[in-house]
Amino acid sequence: MMPRTARRKSATDFYHVIARGINKEEIFKQKREKNNFLRLLKKHLKDQDIEVYAYVIMSTHFHILIHVDLKLLSHFMASVLAEFAEYYNYKHNRNGHVFQDRFCSECVETEQYFWNCLRYIHMNPVHAKIAKNPVNYQFSSLKEYAAEKDHIIHPKAIKLYKSKFGDFEESLEFHDRGQKQVFIDIPGEVEAQRSKAALIYLNQEANRKNLEEPRIILEDKNLREEYKVLLRKELKISKAETERLYRGVKSCIINK
Repeated sequence: MMPRTARRKSATDFYHVIARGINKEEIFKQKREKNNFLRLLKKHLKDQDIEVYAYVIMSTHFHILIHVDLKLLSHFMASVLAEFAEYYNYKHNRNGHVFQDRFCSECVETEQYFWNCLRYIHMNPVHAKIAKNPVNYQFSSLKEYAAEKDHIIHPKAIKLYKSKFGDFEESLEFHDRGQKQVFIDIPGEVEAQRSKAALIYLNQEANRKNLEEPRIILEDKNLREEYKVLLRKELKISKAETERLYRGVKSCIINK
């Protein structure tokens, strides 16, 4: 059995955390399951030096943006996931694992990455086409920011949010912007993020080179090779992954 890779410690103690149901199961399919998970988060946050800055509970997985010491993060998440698994197995008369492997964590070490990550988390329901407006989704921290009431998120989170945006409408404009960064997520969502980012990079390159339309980059051998190099560098993907991503962009643009 291969040893587990040690989690990387964030220089800022901010982490983006995700865990998903085993075998892609919809472990948060019902409202009461989502509510119970939020109840457990709040329960285990009590009297601990942990600050939640964003969260969203989807049907198959969840995201949390959290400020915490790495050792305490592992203990906190283990407690929450174990108690939810016990509840879920009892409710559905089943045994065994509820979550796929251990939770994943990603270091958040710059201010830009922090805000883009927060936006990505809040926009999950929109990307999944289950909400047209992110603020209408019930199981996300955006509603707490809108009301300026901390239920799960830390009071510091609302204070920071208000210092960043003049009003809530400004924050919604920020949420509506496209983004080029790719965040940890379930596999299909990671691929979708890369595809969107690749299209953004294509349009930016066309604008930078004063081209009439993005397809010119794809139709010119030298320009498209430059574009592939850019994708590989910015998205930190392999040559094979770059080629696969490029084919998707080409199909989307050339075959319009």
